[in-house]
Amino acid sequence: MQITRGQAFLMALVGTYLVPAAIPRVGLDYPYFFIMVLVLMAWFAIKWSSVKAIKTKGSTLEIVLGALIILAIYCEKFIINSDVGLLDLLFIFSGLVVAFYGIRSFKLFWVPATYGIVLLLGYQLENLLPDYVALQNWMAQVMADSMRLLGIHATVAGHVVYLSSGSLVLGLNVEGDCTGIQGVLAFGMLSTMAVLDIKAKMSKLIPLFIIGFVGAFLINIVRLFGVFLSFEYLGATIGAEVHVYLGYLLFIVWVMVFWSLAFRYLMPKSPHPLTASGPTTPPARLSSSPL
Repeated sequence: MQITRGQAFLMALVGTYLVPAAIPRVGLDYPYFFIMVLVLMAWFAIKWSSVKAIKTKGSTLEIVLGALIILAIYCEKFIINSDVGLLDLLFIFSGLVVAFYGIRSFKLFWVPATYGIVLLLGYQLENLLPDYVALQNWMAQVMADSMRLLGIHATVAGHVVYLSSGSLVLGLNVEGDCTGIQGVLAFGMLSTMAVLDIKAKMSKLIPLFIIGFVGAFLINIVRLFGVFLSFEYLGATIGAEVHVYLGYLLFIVWVMVFWSLAFRYLMPKSPHPLTASGPTTPPARLSSSPL
């Protein structure tokens, strides 16, 4: 079976992303690795036909440039004895794009190439946001009410929810990070960025942007609900793992659903084919004169 260039690109991406885990003094920042992989999987699932249709190829100079970018990341992390993080994964991805498809191909790849920056900005906005204790208290109350609806004994004090199971009492603190503000901003921007390369009227884009951000906020509530249930029924150890990874998975699922619906909404409909009755204008009569 012949491997296509798109398949070779994906295989190279997987390899270059996993190589740092095997390099001494270098490793992977696994939460960020998990985020980037899910994000790229979501984007490729939507845009795979466009990737397969790319005709441009990296020149010899671009292949060398892309390889040097990736090698520089590995060398830097080896020298400073550090894990490969989100921005590093972004540079590795960009280097592979340049090597396989050339710099001009970024007219397609610019959206995933900026994901790392968008996500980092979203998570850094916490320092710029005002105090949102009221939001913490509200979400804690929502979680306590949800647990009580399931028959779980729950009380709330400020933004701490206490779950009681027999003689055991588990206190879950809905901290600032748990409100999902950073994630809502980052993934809300993420869910709307993919539609920016589609030429559409602002009257259509603005409602989609609102849906993207509101959907991300509601997904965060679903995430908290799942985290609370995992702590209650599966224990603190598994609950802590669910707390780390469930949000990423749910947000990416939301992004994929949003993209699918948005593309159907924004893409122009193809014209209807002619009906069986044929065109309404009669065909021109053939002349009987010789050619």
